[in-house]
Amino acid sequence: MKLSTKDIFLRLLTALWLRPERALWDAHELFIVRDFLGDNFAQPSMEYGCTDGVPTFIMLGGEFEFTFDDYQEVKWDKNSFKDHSMLSSDYFDQFDSGKKSETRIARLPTNHFEYGISWKDSHIRKSERLSVYNKLVCVELGAPLEQLQDDYFQTIFAPNLFWMGNNDLSSTFAELKRVLCHDGRIITIFPDISQKDCLFHRFAEESDVQWINDLDRGMHINLTRQARSLEDWEECFGQYGLCVTRQERFIPSLVSEVYQIGLRPMFPVFMNMYEKLREHSETEWMDLKMHWIDTISHFLSPLCETGWMEEKGMDKVWHIFELQHA
Repeated sequence: MKLSTKDIFLRLLTALWLRPERALWDAHELFIVRDFLGDNFAQPSMEYGCTDGVPTFIMLGGEFEFTFDDYQEVKWDKNSFKDHSMLSSDYFDQFDSGKKSETRIARLPTNHFEYGISWKDSHIRKSERLSVYNKLVCVELGAPLEQLQDDYFQTIFAPNLFWMGNNDLSSTFAELKRVLCHDGRIITIFPDISQKDCLFHRFAEESDVQWINDLDRGMHINLTRQARSLEDWEECFGQYGLCVTRQERFIPSLVSEVYQIGLRPMFPVFMNMYEKLREHSETEWMDLKMHWIDTISHFLSPLCETGWMEEKGMDKVWHIFELQHA
């Protein structure tokens, strides 16, 4: 069954219901990545940067029971909204082995990756619950992939390379190219230079910098560290010995703007309410979750439809690339 962006969004909301802006962004990404990968992508395959596996589980056709969510293993405090670094204060860098029985799966994915690589042990251990990866390895992003042999993978999906600086990006592409078969392909995403034009953080110099930073939490750095035009990306990949065999744009500028704020600033408050309500009554917690998702889907589902945004001439501010050996 071919899933629409809205289908993926609604499946993501089961897990990410308190982070609807994240579910919206991921739905747009996963829809186009699924199209690039195809239903039966060539094996052996690897996801480089698999994180906790939840987005990929859904992209490959998996579905959680409504009782599942992503918030039973969260580290937060009442003042965490003032922390300005998303990477140094990852709410979700927690793992509880006792939660395995609560990873309730309604439908298993219809495909898999042979390898999942990520940079945190919590990512690896959460991914083990989902039947998406045959093998999981914890390796710091940018580090050599010493355990992987040359010329091995037919398909590599690398969704997090845009976080890297130029030196790490160069060494990582050298490693990915080394382990990629001669006729294999890499699917990856990067921001276009136009992403800089729709940053909320661009108002920092004209407003209260502290307020802007509290909202942003360093997001603008991740969104623009590797922002380049298509021409610059093609030249960059050429320097790595790779060529672009397919490319499209995704993430309408409006979706990027919604993602940058959304309900994220209220997350510690939501967690406070969530934990109190769940401890009080699981039935009432489920009733609230259903009401919440019904309301969120009503207001955000139209942002899954790109046709009306294209008619308005909105930019799409991210690239997806298929790369092969030059």
